[in-house]
Amino acid sequence: MAQKLQPLFLLVLSGALVVLLIWLRVVIFLKLLRRTRWILVSLLLIYALATPGIYLFPALGSASPTLEGLQGGALQIWRLAVLLAALALLLRVTDRESLLSGLYTIMKPLKPLGVNAERIAVRLWLTLRYAEMSRGGVASGSWTERVLDALEPGSEITETLRLEVRPLNWVDWLVLMLALGLGMRVMA
Repeated sequence: MAQKLQPLFLLVLSGALVVLLIWLRVVIFLKLLRRTRWILVSLLLIYALATPGIYLFPALGSASPTLEGLQGGALQIWRLAVLLAALALLLRVTDRESLLSGLYTIMKPLKPLGVNAERIAVRLWLTLRYAEMSRGGVASGSWTERVLDALEPGSEITETLRLEVRPLNWVDWLVLMLALGLGMRVMA
């Protein structure tokens, strides 16, 4: 929904997220921003150089960034930062098992639409597990060495994933309905 919010509402949401980040002492947000810095810079450059508008350096012609491009790129970076802040808060207040169980519970009713909730939960668990392993120092060396090590036979993880799936309570349903209603209003 952050992609559809106008700057005023985005400012209000950003303010609320900043207050929560400070109050809960969520330091992972800064790590997420640092890890995505090249994506953010690339996004700004793509918008600045590919969006038509008033050239900032007219002598450069079409190689010059545009004012409208910089504004659009900055807005997209802001929206992405809001998403990263929300993700950081979610990761701070939810343990991995609860996160996976919640996603599984929310996606389970989408089975008639072809969504395989079990497969998505397992893939997400594997992604989080591999990320945890690489952060914990298990994977060392260059990225090519780590990829080659992961591809070698016998390097598979053999663990069992068990999720405690709890039924949704009235608060869960209320939040889901509010999010759905807000999403439909923003998307309209």
